[in-house]
Amino acid sequence: MASFYSLDDILGVARIHPFYSPASNYPPAPNEINCVRQSPAKETELSLASFPLLHKDDLYNVIERLSADESPQNMYRLGSYISITGGGSGKGVPMVFLTDSEENYQQRVAISFLMRACKTVEPSDWVLNLHPGGNLYRALDLSTQTIELAGGNVLCASHIMPHDKSVAACIRYHVNFLSGDAAMLLNFASHVDSLEPDVRAKLHIKKIMYTSESMPQAKREYLVSVFGPISFFSALGAAETGPWAVANLEWTKDIDGDAEDAHAATFFFDIRAMHVEVIPLSIDLKTIRPDNLELLPEGKTGHLVLTSLQRLRNPLVRYVSGDVGSLHSLPPEVASRFDPELRSYLRLLRLYGRDQRFSFKWLSDYYEVDKLNHVMQTPEWGILQWQVILADDQKMEGSDSFELRLLRRSSGGQGILTEDELLSCLHETFFLTFLTERLFRAVFVTDVKEFERSETSGKVIRVIDRRK
Repeated sequence: MASFYSLDDILGVARIHPFYSPASNYPPAPNEINCVRQSPAKETELSLASFPLLHKDDLYNVIERLSADESPQNMYRLGSYISITGGGSGKGVPMVFLTDSEENYQQRVAISFLMRACKTVEPSDWVLNLHPGGNLYRALDLSTQTIELAGGNVLCASHIMPHDKSVAACIRYHVNFLSGDAAMLLNFASHVDSLEPDVRAKLHIKKIMYTSESMPQAKREYLVSVFGPISFFSALGAAETGPWAVANLEWTKDIDGDAEDAHAATFFFDIRAMHVEVIPLSIDLKTIRPDNLELLPEGKTGHLVLTSLQRLRNPLVRYVSGDVGSLHSLPPEVASRFDPELRSYLRLLRLYGRDQRFSFKWLSDYYEVDKLNHVMQTPEWGILQWQVILADDQKMEGSDSFELRLLRRSSGGQGILTEDELLSCLHETFFLTFLTERLFRAVFVTDVKEFERSETSGKVIRVIDRRK
């Protein structure tokens, strides 16, 4: 069974850690951490509300300094598991986040226990793992070990194994479970969709676990059309937090079905592993004082602020995750699926994705990414993945070009628009006129590799702005 730390211990160490204390040059040594945990005063002196919000930029600045400092006093570089951010903006150097090696292992044990409890992985599952690995990125080894600790059997294909070889491996080893980031899974499915029926008939995929981004209903329906009936699962985590929540879409389909946002997903998490606060979307997170911070009750949607109860040596306290969501208790029919000793520690996280106010401007119009994403999921458009690239137009001084890259279903299917029909819809969506249509370009790609992607995780970067 995994171990967890008390909030008092986490806050006690955070008080003397450079993430939160400018007066501290280095993270505390093991003997200092033991002294903090044994101090009887910490329970009365510290409260979570006394800590300011921790933003990614502030964290990066401290981590950059600690990662480069070879002083023997620098505990940050010692005995650590090194994880690197997967990126997503395409800008800057990815952040290296270090976790105590034993704490990291214990966190993997904890998430694997939750995966078993959610029936994500069972001993009979043979998993083809398509997660990326190498180039400093750890998604492949993280997902492989957690699946194995949960009882599964893993074949590590990664993102570099050619699709035809992956298909052959699925057939040869009777694979029933695919794991990978959403973009790679859809790309693999597009390849399978192009195969002859007699080859496809040899595949028996019954489970899919996706990560990195949402898998709205339209994309899940496409995967079902390719592989047949499938149970869908997901796992939530980041370099800063580690893996900490699991989704079983079959168990939460009634909850998900009531939601207005087709991109939302419901995750199970253990309150002993992660303390989650929800803050109103109207609040300016950069300027708000801790003592003026309003917390939202269950069921209300806001910014997610996370405090890990599994990372003691380099604590993560009141970290602004950049995600939007809401907290909920387990409905009785869902709670009954878990052992009594576990269910009291479980809560539901309704995740709506990144801050939905993110937008970009093209010409005189603003486009909200979440709304544009919703439009791109129009079923008859048949779009599996999309990307916007904004740049300075080379022919018209002072104007911006707009390139829209689209990956569509390899087989049209009933009710799917032709390319010309889709182009007509896109012209209406982006209000193109005879003056602006020359600045717009739709590019139909056949493989996820034709998108601009993060150098580390291979994640498709949704919006790339190259304008000066």
